[in-house]
Amino acid sequence: MSEVGGESVSAGATSELLAAELEAYNRAFCELELPWRWDAQTFRHLVSVAPDRDVVGAYVERSQPHLLRVYEKAFLRNLVLTAKDRCLQD
Repeated sequence: MSEVGGESVSAGATSELLAAELEAYNRAFCELELPWRWDAQTFRHLVSVAPDRDVVGAYVERSQPHLLRVYEKAFLRNLVLTAKDRCLQD
């Protein structure tokens, strides 16, 4: 059993939840016209290295650091998370 979003779930359910979350991130990037696309390996890596599951912040710091000269990390994170949450609801 693993914990996702504070709830205990089986490995199969965890995999399905992570796949749905990954798809929602990729849909959010498209909606926001960001040229980002994460595959499962990238997403798993970000989840493993991101403090407090801040995968957007970890990604920006590692792969898009030039954006931090213009935008605050919290702004980018909140922008993407809002769009991702909307995509998850659809």
